[in-house]
Amino acid sequence: MAKYFRWNPDRGADTTFSGSVTKRFLKLDSKPNRETATSKYYKVDDPASGNSTLITQDKSTGKPQKLGPISDSDLASKIAQFTNNSTKRNHCLSEWYCTRSGSTRFTMPLGGYLWKVASGTTSLYKSSAGTPYGASHQANAGELFFATEGNTSTSTRTPLHALRDGDTGSMVPKSLAGTQFGFYTSRYSGSNIVIYSLYDDCKVTYGETGSNSGGYENIFAYPVEDLDAGDVFTKSLPTEITRVMIQSTHDIIVSVEQSGGGDRMMVAPASQYMYTRRNGTKGEFTTGSNATHYNGMVAYSTNSGEKVWAVETGDGSGGDATLGLGIEYLANTFTYGGVLSDYAIIAPFGETNVKVKYHGKTNGNAEAWSTLKTHTIGTGDNYPKVPAGRFEDGNGNGGDSHSDYNDSGGGSVAHFANNASMWWFESDKPIYVCINSVSAHEESLLGWMRRSSRSDVWLSGSDNIKDYIIDPDDDLFLID
Repeated sequence: MAKYFRWNPDRGADTTFSGSVTKRFLKLDSKPNRETATSKYYKVDDPASGNSTLITQDKSTGKPQKLGPISDSDLASKIAQFTNNSTKRNHCLSEWYCTRSGSTRFTMPLGGYLWKVASGTTSLYKSSAGTPYGASHQANAGELFFATEGNTSTSTRTPLHALRDGDTGSMVPKSLAGTQFGFYTSRYSGSNIVIYSLYDDCKVTYGETGSNSGGYENIFAYPVEDLDAGDVFTKSLPTEITRVMIQSTHDIIVSVEQSGGGDRMMVAPASQYMYTRRNGTKGEFTTGSNATHYNGMVAYSTNSGEKVWAVETGDGSGGDATLGLGIEYLANTFTYGGVLSDYAIIAPFGETNVKVKYHGKTNGNAEAWSTLKTHTIGTGDNYPKVPAGRFEDGNGNGGDSHSDYNDSGGGSVAHFANNASMWWFESDKPIYVCINSVSAHEESLLGWMRRSSRSDVWLSGSDNIKDYIIDPDDDLFLID
């Protein structure tokens, strides 16, 4: 028997159908008698006996699309290819949106061509064909940036990382998009939020709880904002000590800075599993109750389907907070274009091998990358709810616990590799990486999946894959 699905971005039940709501899809019991604006469903065949079918949304058409049926024996390889190529993991291949103007460090570890989109016009901004590139240039609010391998804007994308050292939330890639966001603020006055819509007809609801408690159900809500693709909404929220919750009907990206000039950060979408380098503030998105489990590396709720958020504030130096990062946004490769005093690596997928490399950018940028350290993190007993970590600083401290190193950056911690200012983290599985920037602002790095690794299988067993990988709320499994 076939099933009939309709994408339901508003998450509300359609009163004209008989069926059930499954994540963001409405599932009809049988074919609709007539199609209307609220009952146009798309047929998806049931999976064959013993198999599974993955249903996702085609973002260009809004229609459901399927991958499968997939037998259990093929599930790991099929889903690995799906998740390795997911936009959510490939931040450095995305477009970066500038929320606040200023000098920004652009890093292209493989070289390439840097493009800027301003007032609807795409132009070549900087180029370094075939050799690593890192330099600071002006980025203005409203501009977009991306990098390509070839000298045309439509050429294959190459990795680009963009970071303003004194404002780590001013550059946000479109890949860090979602529909539910939460964060906590406790200092530097109220919050100035910037929201960028990726799609037309997007409705955004948001508000504050007024304290370090509560969730989306408890906010003092502001009027709903209607946004189209490319629209930008800014809002100043007055309360200093408060939780802020944002929900949208389509994907948005979010940045925040406090009115007093500190705790500027990208805001990551809420997720079933949020990774951090140390204890911070966290909560469940909907009810706001503290996440049921938190060990300093991962926050999650044991309430089925409940997403959480996490924020680290104040690490002993600098003035910015940093986001936790959800499991579906982790990657296996990262770059950073600045001197490096410390790093934390959180590995949620079993024994994980990581290389940390640097580039001197001398001799015409032609020399090879040098390896600073290699790490084997965790064992086969580690999994997303029980990750392992590695923590290193430039003073030579290191270990598997946050207490084993100095994470404050600044003048109290030496820089690695004689002040090398281009870095590369390479792993055999997706990981979370957090550093201090040049001026000791903590920063969660956003990476990408190396092209050579996009068919790699780093989880085995259908139960693990269904529990930990296909979790984004625009995806669902059909299981016979």
